[in-house]
Amino acid sequence: MNSAKARLFLLAVAGIVLISTNFASAQIVALGHSAVRGVVAESEMWPAVLEGLLRARGSQSHVINAGVYAETTDLTLARVPSAVPPGTKIVILADNAFNDQRRNMSAAQSAANLAAIKSQLRARGIKIVDAMGIYLSVRGQPGMKAPDGVHLNAAGNQKVATILAGMVR
Repeated sequence: MNSAKARLFLLAVAGIVLISTNFASAQIVALGHSAVRGVVAESEMWPAVLEGLLRARGSQSHVINAGVYAETTDLTLARVPSAVPPGTKIVILADNAFNDQRRNMSAAQSAANLAAIKSQLRARGIKIVDAMGIYLSVRGQPGMKAPDGVHLNAAGNQKVATILAGMVR
């Protein structure tokens, strides 16, 4: 009887390990500044909405919101190792030089930082989806901006998530 219980316990532990490994292998990280973090409720930000859309399609993907409000590209670059955990398969990058310019960083330095972010991710075998163009395109559409005129409202975040859901699997 003890042998049967021990086998059942080991089988349960092995199942938990396999499940947790599967979740890690399906991981998606949304990385960038306030284009990721946003100004709406956490549940209305496009990373959370994207995760909901993917799960509705049967995916077990987990989308981590690794956006930091008002962050510059050099700070994003510095935290790539900690913000993008092992097992990440896709990084959705929504970052640009907007905050850099406000802090007098040169366009060349911003471009170099973004290139270095992408280089680090590629070196780890991570697929990169560049979402900044999508974000800016949606923001330019009527009714998509938050009251601050810079960030997306809930409808804008929903639209970005819907577009991205067709790009990640």
